[in-house]
Amino acid sequence: MASSINNDVRPEIDVVMPTWNSNSPYFPLIIRRICKLVKLNRLILVDRFSTDGTIEVVKSMVEPGKLRIVQTNYELANARRLGIKYVTTPIFMFIDSDVILPRGWEKTLRVLLRYRSIGAASLPLCAHRLHQRRRLKVRLPKPYKDLPKGEIVRKGLFQSTKGDLFLALIRTELVKDWEPPENLSALEVFSLTQHILGKGYLWVELPKPCCYHTKELKVGYGFVRYLKQGLWEGAGARYVGIKVSDFLLEVSSRFCGGIISLVKTRQPLYFANNCAMRFGQIVGFLTPHKYRTWRR
Repeated sequence: MASSINNDVRPEIDVVMPTWNSNSPYFPLIIRRICKLVKLNRLILVDRFSTDGTIEVVKSMVEPGKLRIVQTNYELANARRLGIKYVTTPIFMFIDSDVILPRGWEKTLRVLLRYRSIGAASLPLCAHRLHQRRRLKVRLPKPYKDLPKGEIVRKGLFQSTKGDLFLALIRTELVKDWEPPENLSALEVFSLTQHILGKGYLWVELPKPCCYHTKELKVGYGFVRYLKQGLWEGAGARYVGIKVSDFLLEVSSRFCGGIISLVKTRQPLYFANNCAMRFGQIVGFLTPHKYRTWRR
């Protein structure tokens, strides 16, 4: 289907992509889609000294005049912040190195061009059962300081307060002054979302099209994967300043939700993964210095 935005009037945008040994079998496809579907000003690659050929793949596929490579040992949040400093277009895109840009992504750009009150627009993921459960409504994250306890129980603390950065378009002027915690890696999107909301703008997540996440093909849905993710997110929750009471309410609510799901679905594997995730979150929150990075 043809894009609803005419290529002649669609503005050029910068694309910021953090990478760290990202050269999976799908990585060339991911770069190719960006070059084909985006009216690209520059691809800004913020790389953590990859040793697997990531840089070489990008150099072979992107025109030299449209590529800026910055190498740093920063954690993910400050790698994103560094990428923002090189952005020169009024609107830019974050896209992760394991996400395939979908056709129709321009809907997010159209939202920002049409509604000045929206500071960022993002798209959800689809992979395996996530594809079957994708939301059918627009999601609007809320300021953390105003979040009722009841909403943490019903919808989840982070579900209610952060957007997604798998694929997001953002107004550059709103985030040039973003200063995340030094060691923040997971939940950097919480920090960025709250920064934008704090300036009086909205973050909108559209229900579709959804992005295909190739990481699920690499790491799957195993027990260890969920434990690892829990450790990473728990550390991130500590660094972004989540209150202990709110964090415990989030973990306990999601654990109880897992029990209810087990009774309904009778799928013990999903419950085991849920337990691994919640245990990891607690350990990561208590010892964030050990688990701030998802090592590859």
